[in-house]
Amino acid sequence: MTVLFRWMFISTVMRVAVIMFAVMLIFMVAESIDKARFLGNGLTLSLLVEYLILKVPFMISELMPVIVLIGVAMYVLEISKHHELAALRAAGITFVKLVQPLLLAGAVFGFLMFAVGEWIEPTVNKRLAYIERVHIAQKDTLEQGVQWLHEDDTFIRLTPLTQSFFAVLMIKRDADGLWQERVEASKGFYAAGQWVLQDVYVSEPNHQGFISKHLEKLNVLSQLSPKTVAAPDPRDMQWLELYHFEKTLAAAGLDSKDYLFQLQRKAAAPLGCLIMVLLAYSLCSSMGERMGSNAKGLVMAIAIGLLFYVVSSAIKVYVTGDEIPVVYGVWFPNMLFLGIAGYLLLKKEGY
Repeated sequence: MTVLFRWMFISTVMRVAVIMFAVMLIFMVAESIDKARFLGNGLTLSLLVEYLILKVPFMISELMPVIVLIGVAMYVLEISKHHELAALRAAGITFVKLVQPLLLAGAVFGFLMFAVGEWIEPTVNKRLAYIERVHIAQKDTLEQGVQWLHEDDTFIRLTPLTQSFFAVLMIKRDADGLWQERVEASKGFYAAGQWVLQDVYVSEPNHQGFISKHLEKLNVLSQLSPKTVAAPDPRDMQWLELYHFEKTLAAAGLDSKDYLFQLQRKAAAPLGCLIMVLLAYSLCSSMGERMGSNAKGLVMAIAIGLLFYVVSSAIKVYVTGDEIPVVYGVWFPNMLFLGIAGYLLLKKEGY
């Protein structure tokens, strides 16, 4: 690693870190003002502080590409203003060598984004949801609704009919995540360590598709009793959990769009940080142009960063509405803005 590489890499990391700290500080101030009205009405000062801290991982996983774009843009703008970039290009330093330390810095923050979403967010989200529901929204701790329970290789979906009776769907899968048996009952209840099911259809795959049989009654031993909990939130699950859960739902013919969206987003969103690096360089690098031109590049970088965030957030509406395929929807913002970055870079390099 050359001195130039280290200098550019460390400088970029420091500026992105400063922008990240500033964005988090602005967010916490705005959020504290918004939630201050609940103080004394279920929310204490200590809970408010805890809530704000728990919100930070969510903001990092949502805004990191925009933060990287602004941080890199400010650094490139700085070395352009002081004619350091022009001197480096005049000394024979190619575009590829100049952008390598910037991309490494983007990769560092992309990995940070992935790590937060993979190992921190799933842990803190449950506590965050509890504070939002109980202390802010003033609702009961848990809510009756569709439940997903998991035991070894069996998933159980419970749809409440009455307080004690449920429509029951059981899916058993093998070690590869493929379904082995699907048990669907129009009515069932849990008692004495077993599910008592009525009007049951049992399906199993075979080489021709699957075979199905109907039973009036079926008892299934299980340690899974009904609990008043909500379905698992995709943001509360790690990558492997999402992968197996989504595969099981899809294999059983159930809706898995939300889980597939989050699964793909865990890979696509961190790569957006690298695309933002290229955008920042293409918009803010200059060889001695007037300061007004440089400032215009920074404004455009901020505007494009916000547009990237809006497109990435809005695309889920079209995915969940079955208007576009999930995988295409998740990767569309990256493909779109990579194309924009590529065009601007080719134009900047004179092609």
